[in-house]
Amino acid sequence: MSTTAFIADTIYTPDAIENGVVLVEDDRILKAGSRQSIELPAGTREVRLEGQSIAPGYIDIHNHGAGGADVMEATAESFDTIRRTLARFGTTSFYPTTGTATTADIRRAVEFLADAVEHASSPDVGCHPLGIHMEGPYLNPKRRGVHPIDLLVDPTLEAYRHFAEAARGKLSIMTIAPELTHAPELIEEMLRAGVRPSMGHTDATFEEADRAVTLGVRQATHMFNAMRPFGHRDPGVIGKVLTDPRVKAELIADGVHVDPKAIELLYRAKGADGIILISDGISAVGMPDGEYNVVGLRVQVKDGACSFEGHLAGSIVTLDRAVRNMTKFVGASPAEAIRMATLNTAILMGIAGRKGQLTEGADADLVVLDSGLNVQQVYTRGLPVV
Repeated sequence: MSTTAFIADTIYTPDAIENGVVLVEDDRILKAGSRQSIELPAGTREVRLEGQSIAPGYIDIHNHGAGGADVMEATAESFDTIRRTLARFGTTSFYPTTGTATTADIRRAVEFLADAVEHASSPDVGCHPLGIHMEGPYLNPKRRGVHPIDLLVDPTLEAYRHFAEAARGKLSIMTIAPELTHAPELIEEMLRAGVRPSMGHTDATFEEADRAVTLGVRQATHMFNAMRPFGHRDPGVIGKVLTDPRVKAELIADGVHVDPKAIELLYRAKGADGIILISDGISAVGMPDGEYNVVGLRVQVKDGACSFEGHLAGSIVTLDRAVRNMTKFVGASPAEAIRMATLNTAILMGIAGRKGQLTEGADADLVVLDSGLNVQQVYTRGLPVV
């Protein structure tokens, strides 16, 4: 048993505590608080981080790839590349996200990811997969984005159970257009099984979105994008998300997918507690401009935008940059912005206490930041990511 005290100018629990210390024993946090309130056990190793701060490890519930690798490749080598790349940018946990493909390809990817989640116990690889997010094939063709229209299908319980069986209990989130025929039946089935349905790629009216929330839907996939546009006489699904405090909004805060003024509107409507920062990252994350594979599509990446045939196709934003952007775009405090990438997500996914905060008993997933919230060092379960 080894004990280490990480001492920093500020720790974000995610509330800001000045002159803070995070006391770690092996892979768990023993205590976190002000230096004055915590007595260090004899023999404790001290890591002094002058001029720096410590945040909980970031959690990404929507990521398709990184480092030139795509989740749908479903190989150990590509998956390790994704995990190592994400960890470099402060993301210590994620929900790998599939895309719309053939039933056989989706099932193959889901089976692989179920194994990856079950056996990802070694912290030295980097970012840890916690569950599977399926984005497609139950999307509205009108709001499909780059999801292939010929592979989108109407949801049925039989087909859904086929995927759920392949996931072996590791399916955590499914993006679904709630207005589709039989979608309510699937939503009820998911909720009974502990899977979180998320409204996305949807042309839902306000009334259709309201019905989904009444059933138990509590989140919306990449807010504003691939959704029925907001209108003052037709508020649609966006109006429902903006006005219902029960619904959390995923947000790609890159300034490309959503204009900063629209982000400000979301921030004012939902508050810091109602936003979940995501990457929607593709294989180009952490890579130079160029052409990249995304679920079989050749996506062009240039000047921070990913496009296919004139449509946005995921992003290259990382959660550390999304956190910084929220402080610039809407004036969120560092504690608020960090909360959007940590505790909010952990609460949504039911893993608070283990992930997303610096608290007794939580995994020792730490991100060391400089004064500009740039990542300096990352620890997963107490071990440094290199």
